Amino acid sequence: MKIIAAVGKNGTGKDFFLERIRDTYGIPMVSIGDIARELAAGDGLELTRENLHRTSQKYMGQFGQTFFPERIAKKIRESGAPVYLISGIRPPSDVQFFKEQFGGAFLLVDIVVSDDAVRYARMLARGSARDGGSAEKLREFDAAEEAKFRTSESEAMADLVIRNDGGAEDFYAAIEEFYQKYVAGA
Repeated sequence: MKIIAAVGKNGTGKDFFLERIRDTYGIPMVSIGDIARELAAGDGLELTRENLHRTSQKYMGQFGQTFFPERIAKKIRESGAPVYLISGIRPPSDVQFFKEQFGGAFLLVDIVVSDDAVRYARMLARGSARDGGSAEKLREFDAAEEAKFRTSESEAMADLVIRNDGGAEDFYAAIEEFYQKYVAGA
C-alpha cells in the first residue's frame, strides 16, 4: 500500500499534483476538504473559505483533532486500493496521524512556488471565488491558515519537495518523474 498526500500554500499546485496523478493513472483520491464541505453544507453554511475553516474547527473541537484523518484512514482501508491519494492535509496532527496509521507507506510531498506573485496569478487563472481578489488577500489567507493550522510545520514534515516555479510542462514532467520513481517503481 502507498498513501500519497501533498501540502503547500494556496496556489502552489498541490491539488493539481494529486488530481493529475488521479486522472492520469486512475488512482483513487479523497479530500479532507470534501468532508468539510459536506459538513458545512449540512450545517446550512455557504461554502466559503472562512466557513470551511470554521466547520473544520467546530468538528475537530467536538470530536478531536483527528476527526477528519480518522474518516479518511477508514475510507482508505475499506477501499483495498494499493495506492491512495489524500488532499487537504493542513495541521501537523494530520501528518502525524497518517504517519502513525500507515508508517512508511505514507509519503508527504510539499509543493512549493517561490514567488507569491506567481501563486496569485495562478489562483486568479483558476477562477475560484474562494481565492479572494488581491495579492493582499492571498497573504491574509496564508496568515490565517498558518494561525489556524500551523501549515509551515506540516510542510517541514514533508518527505520530499517538488518546486512548481516553471511552466505547466515543467510541472507535468515533475509529476511524471515523481510517479515513476515513487509509485510505479515502488
